[in-house]
Amino acid sequence: MNRSFLLLGLLMVLGLTANAQFGIRAGFQSAQTNNDGNQIQGSLPGWYVGAFTEDKLGVTGTLHWHSGLEYLQAGHRQDDLNFRKINYLAVPLGLKISILKLAFLQGGISPSFKVGEKYEVAGANALTQSNKTSVFDLPFHVGAGIKVLIFDIEARYNHGLINVNGGNRNRYLQLGAALRF
Repeated sequence: MNRSFLLLGLLMVLGLTANAQFGIRAGFQSAQTNNDGNQIQGSLPGWYVGAFTEDKLGVTGTLHWHSGLEYLQAGHRQDDLNFRKINYLAVPLGLKISILKLAFLQGGISPSFKVGEKYEVAGANALTQSNKTSVFDLPFHVGAGIKVLIFDIEARYNHGLINVNGGNRNRYLQLGAALRF
């Protein structure tokens, strides 16, 4: 993917106002694929990394608009020979509520665009034109965290709202940290 396109996209998403607070975030992620509420195979361990911005809404400073750009991995895994890994660029958008300036709750949506996919069965490439995951996903996210100096320690749960492949929906739990500038 063209680096100048990514940089332009990042600046557009993050550059909302001159008073915005910026940061980076990263952590562990456990992903699953579900079909009609039933988990397919096992969880896929992975990671996420991204950048974000927060803008205060109102005069009290307790409500914030958050947005960003994030790379993540979704899918499922039975073992090293049987798995589906989907790489996404996501744009988390939502509201964050501060609680006594020590903790926060957040929620919103994360439009996600597929940038790669790997599907293996019995150690062989099983990805075909007919079983590829769609290029777009739309999960909602809810989360909570605590603030420690310039860091946030956070947990977010994401659940896909749309079918990405034969009735399958992504869901994943993120546990990580953010550094605010």
